[in-house]
Amino acid sequence: MKIASYIQSHQMTKTSFTTRSWQKLKHLLSKYKRSRGVIRKVMPKISFANNKKLKLVSKDDVKLGRLLGAGGFGSVYYGSYRQRDVAVKIMHKQSKNPEAQIESFKAELHVLDFEHPNIVKTLAATPFEEFKEGAWIVMEYAGSRTLQSMINNEELCQETRIRFAIQMSDALHYIHDNHVLHLDLKPANILITARGDVKMADFGCSQKVELDTGLVSPTQRSLLTGTFAYRAPELLKGQVPSNKADIYALGVTLWQMLARENPYGNENQHVVIFSVVAYGHRPPHPEIDLDPFEECYRDLYTQCWSATQFDRPSAKELHETLKIWKKHM
Repeated sequence: MKIASYIQSHQMTKTSFTTRSWQKLKHLLSKYKRSRGVIRKVMPKISFANNKKLKLVSKDDVKLGRLLGAGGFGSVYYGSYRQRDVAVKIMHKQSKNPEAQIESFKAELHVLDFEHPNIVKTLAATPFEEFKEGAWIVMEYAGSRTLQSMINNEELCQETRIRFAIQMSDALHYIHDNHVLHLDLKPANILITARGDVKMADFGCSQKVELDTGLVSPTQRSLLTGTFAYRAPELLKGQVPSNKADIYALGVTLWQMLARENPYGNENQHVVIFSVVAYGHRPPHPEIDLDPFEECYRDLYTQCWSATQFDRPSAKELHETLKIWKKHM
């Protein structure tokens, strides 16, 4: 049975796309993929062995402009490199936690040669030997507007939320298919381009996973933890990260696009962590009129932040389902 005919026969429109329909569609997609092959072309695998593909850059080849932003380990500047606009992340020369700073620098290089329209491309970096002098990472310039600033300043309509969700889930599928976890996904780390598309950025907490287990090796686990409000319960309990941790963070991000609030507001961090782990506490659902679309949207992000990681959809399942949903909005 084809997906289109299934949707037509069940009249899957705004008024009928409910939780039950979501489960049916997931089941149908599973059967469809087995019988017709993978819907989406799988991106090529990328090797990071010894960073052989790393393009080294001399600081003299980069012209720095205005400051775009600053974080715990460094600052990001607008710049120019080989006659193109770039963003340059400069790691601080002095750090209270130099070991974590080095880990963050190396983590940014996990995405070398990634080619995806919704992921900020890393172009080059200074040699690791120059780290103590302030390491530089040169990336494509995707603008300075973030999803966080967009949420703060305007309401996101249904079509925009679904379009962004499609792009973010596709980017996560690509990242996971290349054996990397983002582990710091949140609106502040998602850029909005001049064309209104999302670009996933800031891979400073990312980790590589083992091919056989899909988990981060216990010997390769990072000191970096990401932002607590977006961390899955299993991570808060100290368990090994998997790609479902990124799905949890995506669920919180989808909620935030609707609620336009920071998750957990000003609640005490330790209280939030305990309540998330012990009692399944989550950000409160916005008090809005639940038309069929918003009911389904709530079901969507609620499934993504399920307490049990095996109950969360994969990025690929999410992306394929969202694309079908968009066609019948």
